[in-house]
Amino acid sequence: MSNRLKEMGQSKAWHLLVGAALEGARREGYTLQKLPGRGLSNTYSMNKGNLTKVASVRTTRDRWIAFPPLMGGTTWKTLNEVSLVLVAAVDDKDNPQCVDVYLFPADEVRNRFNASYAARQAAQHTLPDNYGMWVMLDQGDDAYPSQVGHSLALDYPAIARFTIDELEKNISPDVRKLADDDTPTLEEVAPRDAPEDILPALNNVAEVLVFAREKIASLTGMQSTAISLDLKMGM
Repeated sequence: MSNRLKEMGQSKAWHLLVGAALEGARREGYTLQKLPGRGLSNTYSMNKGNLTKVASVRTTRDRWIAFPPLMGGTTWKTLNEVSLVLVAAVDDKDNPQCVDVYLFPADEVRNRFNASYAARQAAQHTLPDNYGMWVMLDQGDDAYPSQVGHSLALDYPAIARFTIDELEKNISPDVRKLADDDTPTLEEVAPRDAPEDILPALNNVAEVLVFAREKIASLTGMQSTAISLDLKMGM
């Protein structure tokens, strides 16, 4: 049994999932525009009729999504700046064949993350600021603190489903360009539930550069989009 997303590599798979999220929103009647700036990573203006909302795009290959807590869990990076959360999630983490697209109200996502944070805190889990904390989309068990906040995908059914073949061949050119121009957030390349002092499991040069750019932005206060890194390799 092969995992097609794993075989195509982290970067290509991530861009394919972003394309699915954006295409799903487009087919729901939204037009999208990328919003630049640190703190708004992978964030888009979504317009439909006379209504405009700001959405954070998240991708997941195991059906968990992450946002970093700030100020001891009293606020959430990016999540507190948006009104919608647009998610692309594989149908099966081991043998993905399709990608489901979800559109969640950000208020409800914040409620789930707040509940998860409180449960983990009560269980004395380590909860570092500015480091991704994960909540599962599917049915979980509240007896486990890390699963509190589960079932978003049950309460808010998918707005679209695409096969991987369809995503590779039939995404609109405008959406493909938006997806190709984007870069993953630090929490999307960090492992789920890793301690603060452990380096994320970086698997290729692109992920190392994303990690380095985000860390430099955190240390300097600059926008991550304004940071350019040159890599030179020699023998």
